[in-house]
Amino acid sequence: MGDLPYDLSYAVGQAVFVRTDTPDFEEKSIPFASLEDLVRICTEPKPNVQLEKIIVHCVAGNEPAAVTLGFVSATKGSKPSASQYSSY
Repeated sequence: MGDLPYDLSYAVGQAVFVRTDTPDFEEKSIPFASLEDLVRICTEPKPNVQLEKIIVHCVAGNEPAAVTLGFVSATKGSKPSASQYSSY
């Protein structure tokens, strides 16, 4: 899902996508280091995935903290049709 232009140790969060082309909805996480990175990651077309959540990390008073923003997808949780996957 794209090369990262920065060191992952400077990531401030991650956008988590779920694959909609597999029956188990595998998660794919993409770290971001700035708001601009987050906007780019979330606005680039990504076939067969949908945004599930955004996690933002911080350190407040020497304590690590995070906030998670979750999104509900109409596709997640729906059983795929038998014709869509030959393993069913």
